[in-house]
Amino acid sequence: MDFEAYFRETKAIMAELERADRQREWLEQGKRLGREQGELCKVIKQVLKNVKKRMSVLEIAEILDEDESSIRQILDCHENYPELTAEQIAEKIKNYA
Repeated sequence: MDFEAYFRETKAIMAELERADRQREWLEQGKRLGREQGELCKVIKQVLKNVKKRMSVLEIAEILDEDESSIRQILDCHENYPELTAEQIAEKIKNYA
């Protein structure tokens, strides 16, 4: 094999490896975002459950070990859009940030 053919083949292999690395990064990022979304949905469901029990924002924040501002944001979204599911509230909150 001459040098030019070897160089082209090496360059093609390197490009394929870079594409594979980007795909792995995207996959890992997707998994991380999915976990974050799931964790947020869990908190939202717990907040809404505790609101039904007539708990205050401070009480909910203490129980869930969350910031009061996060709890207020969830409640504000729920008050403005009571028909939304926890997943939809999480998406709206994510878009606010």
